[in-house]
Amino acid sequence: MTRQTPGDELRAAATRLRTLANAAAHDGRHTWTTANTLGSKSPVVVDDEQTPSVLIESFASRLEDVNRYIAALDPKAGLLLADLLESVSCDADDSALDDPGSERHDACDKTVCAPSAALALARILNALETKEPTT
Repeated sequence: MTRQTPGDELRAAATRLRTLANAAAHDGRHTWTTANTLGSKSPVVVDDEQTPSVLIESFASRLEDVNRYIAALDPKAGLLLADLLESVSCDADDSALDDPGSERHDACDKTVCAPSAALALARILNALETKEPTT
């Protein structure tokens, strides 16, 4: 079995994230924000406050921080993260990204080594289980 290069892992994660971000957007709406429902004032995340096509509701006001987090990582942010992963995968000056099984960036400090942080994110995304929608 051929091991993926770190660059391959990054590109696979970018593709997956792009697919998920585009699927989460509705009617071309890639930006989400926090709001409250009109009646109960429950905290929600929406793609448009006036006519939402995406509405994620949490039923406790203590979860408003969760809503802010979800809104911060909306489809637009997902597409930008995918671009970032893709750009790190294309670094011609980093030969370790094209070396199958390279562990060069695994021990790096992720706060100062962009490829290390990007690879950690890519590996999380690539390990996610996704369920196909049921019809």
